[in-house]
Amino acid sequence: MRVRPHLLETPHSGIRRMADLASTIDDPIELAGGDPNFTTPGHIIAGAAERSSAGSTGYAPGEGFLELREAIVAKLGRVNGVTATPDEVCVTTGACGGLFTSIMLAVEPGSDMLVPDPGWSNYAAMIHVLGARAVPYPVDASTDWRLDAGAVEAAITPDTTALLLNSPGNPTGVVFDPADLVEVTEMATRRGIAVISDEAYDEVVFDREPFSVASQVRSDLLLSVYSFSKTYAMTGWRIGYVVGPADFVQELSLHQEPVVSSAATISMHAAAVALEGPQDCVGEMVAAYEERRNKAMALLDAEGIGYVRPGGSFFIMVDIRDSGLDSWSFATRLVEQHRVVIVPGLAFGQGGEGFVRVSLAAAPEAILEGLGRVAETLHELKDRDRAAV
Repeated sequence: MRVRPHLLETPHSGIRRMADLASTIDDPIELAGGDPNFTTPGHIIAGAAERSSAGSTGYAPGEGFLELREAIVAKLGRVNGVTATPDEVCVTTGACGGLFTSIMLAVEPGSDMLVPDPGWSNYAAMIHVLGARAVPYPVDASTDWRLDAGAVEAAITPDTTALLLNSPGNPTGVVFDPADLVEVTEMATRRGIAVISDEAYDEVVFDREPFSVASQVRSDLLLSVYSFSKTYAMTGWRIGYVVGPADFVQELSLHQEPVVSSAATISMHAAAVALEGPQDCVGEMVAAYEERRNKAMALLDAEGIGYVRPGGSFFIMVDIRDSGLDSWSFATRLVEQHRVVIVPGLAFGQGGEGFVRVSLAAAPEAILEGLGRVAETLHELKDRDRAAV
């Protein structure tokens, strides 16, 4: 069967490429993925099983069960400071499903959508598949890893119809200043540009409280996308949600129906239990990620290696510019010679070059061992370059 040529040009994930390389070696230290090493908390699994055993295993409404949407509304008010109603919430197949369907509805084929650089690689893939163009705006060393309204405005083209924000960020772990998020959102919406705020890591923050731009900006052009994957270690349940204007959310529900019908019933039950049950598990996991971050930074500081300080998520970008190698060559060398799997910064855009992304979602001992081998490789390369002078 012939695949459309346009789709053969889709920019696929560099994370997957590194995972494929890792599959060729024995006993790798896996620091590439964003899958928490925690199991979904037991009360969530048990609650989902109980509801399913009671007979709730059929199709669900396209927008999601009302009970879950009401629980989401309560969470938005409690955690994010966002006021919403159930008809402004659509449950989706993870944040991925929410992002894809939102972009499909918000972006015209042939138009431009602004994306952060560096940014999650699947943004560009989604936009390309939908026949639009991903246009980067810098959130890299040139902006001191912050969201700069002037830099975003400079990236706007006559064909720009949408803008994507991501805080806490993947791959950088940077949490943008609330004032900057508000300024950029208001600037874009004044121009009639739709804003999609990817907040998959909303509760995984270390140095401040969670912030959602929708708590400060009310606009029919603003959508917020959330996930249960990171907060509750529920990556395999594939459950998330989109919050926005009720008429848009209704269309989102209708347009995810031809692809997935709705999110999985058992996953919706699990999500409701997660929100309605005890929240101690969230604090415990976030505290563990923060401890791993602190240990990783201490190791890198002791080795004299630079990095981008993460304020959230569970990634750290390590500076490898002194290695004399590009990020793909460095990451490949690390896998082949030291059996450590990380992701080249270039996999996330030009702004990531000179850095590699290390996941803090792995076991602490694996993180420290892997970072130790990163440091060893960096020192080896720097010593080689000095000897060659």
